[in-house]
Formats: sequence, structure tokens, C-alpha cells
Amino acid sequence: MASVCKLPIAMNILAMVGEGKLSLKDSIEIPLEDVVPDVSEVAERWLKQKIFPLNELLEWMVAKSDNTAVQTLFRMGAGAGMAARFRQWHIDGMRVDRSERQCNLDAAGVTNIPPVSEWTPGMFDELTGKITPAERLRAMRRFLDDPRDTATPNGTIQLLERAFRGELLSRELTARLVEILKATTTGSARIKGLLPAGTVVAHKTGTASKVAGLNGATNDVGVIMLPKGAGTLAIAVYVKGSTRDQDTRDRIIARIAKAAFDSWMLL
Repeated sequence: MASVCKLPIAMNILAMVGEGKLSLKDSIEIPLEDVVPDVSEVAERWLKQKIFPLNELLEWMVAKSDNTAVQTLFRMGAGAGMAARFRQWHIDGMRVDRSERQCNLDAAGVTNIPPVSEWTPGMFDELTGKITPAERLRAMRRFLDDPRDTATPNGTIQLLERAFRGELLSRELTARLVEILKATTTGSARIKGLLPAGTVVAHKTGTASKVAGLNGATNDVGVIMLPKGAGTLAIAVYVKGSTRDQDTRDRIIARIAKAAFDSWMLL
């Protein structure tokens, strides 16, 4: 899934809010070991600000794909609890087993990982820098064969469909989820890339690393708001193990989304 995992993780946190275990107004302290410098608004602010509203962390995790926020929110509510949540929601074909950072370490072939309490910003680059290109390529191939932290397109559509129908969260929390997904700033060349200007898409992207020309994953999943009150169209595209360049992978997703959009509008 790559960062698409942030969608079910966010939904799990929102479900915990609905159960009274958390509140969107809660102040969440980010420990040093959760700080991920790459792609993180939280990391950029962390030296001056260590406490953030849960509501803000959720939006940054999904809309900006914040890699520090997902470390904290995965630890707070995911882990083994995600499997139980998928069973509760009757969602098949989707699983979240490891933190996103652990996934990235596994994909890079890092096995000698310090305890969480010893983790510091910059350690990921330090650890991965010791892995040879040949070892990284073998690790990426193993990673692509690993059933953990994966999703099927159908399972993802099932999650989106039930979520947008309000079957998994309260009306208020469903509205907040949709609002967050609409605010996504990543992957504008994917599902949204070839759609008519102004088309609203509530979506979440995911991008894995590339090793020796082999990209782990380039993904985009979400719901297109069809014009003139024609309804909504859920779409999930996962491009796995591609050797094409980034622009080509993005364009493949955009063309699939445009074909689906055009076909639906002709019905």
C-alpha cells in the first residue's frame, strides 16, 4: 500500500474517537523516536513544537502524507488493532501490519534495527546507507512478495464505499474524513491528472522507493465527485513493481481514472 496505509489508519483513529477513546481536541505529544524528517510538517516544527492537536495530525497524515504523524498515530491505535478493525468493518483484502517506517526499512533490506527508544531523526538514511545496491534490489523483490501491508483494489473500493455511505463512522466523523481526503495535496498527476478542471477528488496516494529502476509501488485511491449531481465514483489503482519512470506511472493512473470517469458519465 505504501502511504495508502494512512487512510485506514486515519479511519481507525476516527473510529476510536467515535468510541470515546480519543477526542479530536486531544493534544498529542510527539516523541523524538517518531520524528521522520522526510515529508513531514510535524518534523519541520518539532524543535519548537512537540504537542499537536489530534485533528491536525490526522489531516497532515492523510492530506500531506506526513510521515511523523503516521508513526505516532500507528503506535496509538494501529498495530494488531488494525486486523480487528478490518474484521469489525467486514473489509477483506486489506491489511496493515507494520509502521510505514518499518515497511521502508524492510524494503531497503535493513535488518539490524535499533530499539524504538534509541531511534533518532536521520537514522533511516544512516542505516540504509550501509546497504549495497545489490542487497537493496534483493530486499525490494522480497518486499514485493510479502503479503503484509497490502491491499487489493476491490478491498480498497469496499472500504471507500462503506466509509462514504457512512456505514463505518458517525455522520460527523465521516464528514471529517471526506474533508481530509479532499484536502490531499500529493499526487495531483494521478487520479486528478486528466480529469476536467475543478473536478473534486477525495483521495490518498502512496509511493514506495525505487531501487535499480524497480519501483515498489505507485498508488492512488479515492472517490471522484461526478459533476451535475451524478453521484460519486470510487477508484483504486495500485501500480506494483514497475520499471517505468515516475511520469509514466502517474500517467497510467491518470488514464485509468479518466477512462472510468468518461465511461461513468456516458451511462
